Amino acid sequence: MEEKKSNSLPIILGILLVLAAIAAIYFGVKHNQDVKEATMKQAEIDSLVTVRTGLETELNSLNLRYSAIAMENDSLTGSMESAREAIAKKDEQIRWAQRKSASDAKALKDEIAMLQSSKEEMAGTINRLTQENDQLKMTNAELTEKLNASEEQNTALKGQVGDLERANTLLEQRTSQLANVAYKASAMQVNIARKNDKTTIKAGRVRKFTVSFDLVEVPEEYRGEQTLYLTITDANGVPISEGGQKVRVGSENQALVIEALESKKVNVGPSQRFEFSHALSDKVKKGFYIFSVYADKGLIGSTMYQLI
Repeated sequence: MEEKKSNSLPIILGILLVLAAIAAIYFGVKHNQDVKEATMKQAEIDSLVTVRTGLETELNSLNLRYSAIAMENDSLTGSMESAREAIAKKDEQIRWAQRKSASDAKALKDEIAMLQSSKEEMAGTINRLTQENDQLKMTNAELTEKLNASEEQNTALKGQVGDLERANTLLEQRTSQLANVAYKASAMQVNIARKNDKTTIKAGRVRKFTVSFDLVEVPEEYRGEQTLYLTITDANGVPISEGGQKVRVGSENQALVIEALESKKVNVGPSQRFEFSHALSDKVKKGFYIFSVYADKGLIGSTMYQLI
């Protein structure tokens, strides 16, 4: 009996050793699998964390771009306020995502999806604001150009008004000299012509002035041979060209010296129409011009004409 027990003991020990070996192999294999799975899981998490970090960096960069656009032109207040609210929500989502644990791959994937969506929405917002900004700049440039053109026109108009006022004043002074004359020129007409004798009102094209007028009901004592003179001045009373003939006309306290551009000896009768022509040697500027006709006795008529 004792011999039987002693024979079974090695068998039992052998079985136990086999079981122990099997257990060791099983647990060793399982441990290796667990280590491998943990390594793979950690690699996935690390990869997802890298992706999330990249998205957060891109979102921060987009935030800086948005701030730059908002500072560049804050006149898009209405659109920017709503955009600011949207971006504030995205910022809150980003802060929430950054507080999440980085140990759960599924949670990281959800965060990445949210960050990707936030990035696309923010990029869309920035693109829209950039387009609005560009459009506003274009509109502002157009308005500025129109404003400058309007200011130039206004300045030109003020200049024309000033010229007109000075010309009217000069014409009134000339007209006042006619109060005591015995006869006056009437139906004064000015014709402005180019080189080809076609009529024009463009200052740069003028090459000849023609002034015609009537002398009617001339008193008998003022009839007969005498000299008539033509003067042409700008609104300030300055002759349009140099080299005119200085002539003294009038008598006693009404005498004055004029610079006649043209003169003509005529035989004055009871009624007639006369004409003066003056060819230009230099171009004239835009503005108002005073055409005056004098006789030896003084001024007999004036009229005004505008060149543009």
